[in-house]
Amino acid sequence: MNFDETPEFKKDVKRLKKRWRSIPDDIEAVKPYLLPLYEYRADDVEVSIYREGFFRGKRATILKNTPAGEAIKMRLDVADLGRNDTVRIVFVAIKTESTIQFIELYAKNDKNREDTARIRKYLP
Repeated sequence: MNFDETPEFKKDVKRLKKRWRSIPDDIEAVKPYLLPLYEYRADDVEVSIYREGFFRGKRATILKNTPAGEAIKMRLDVADLGRNDTVRIVFVAIKTESTIQFIELYAKNDKNREDTARIRKYLP
């Protein structure tokens, strides 16, 4: 499984890193949790249970699902955040290429929703 970052995502990271220095490390810390979601066979029961639990709570939401991939928004745990601050990370999992592409990172108090045009641009 490969991880890619779009140019827009890199700009988002640079902007938010000024506020919260731990953002790059927090993004690296989330990658091991994403691998089991997409590196599996369809008949793998343990992974389907993990996937069900991952999407059950408020941690992650599937925004759009296509045969070639899916767009997901999830809460990013940031070490330097204050009590009322939350950060969302949006990524596209491209099943045909075995790639997770990070496309957007935003602070919830700066922006209420994800950029749907950006999702359409990168979702196959």
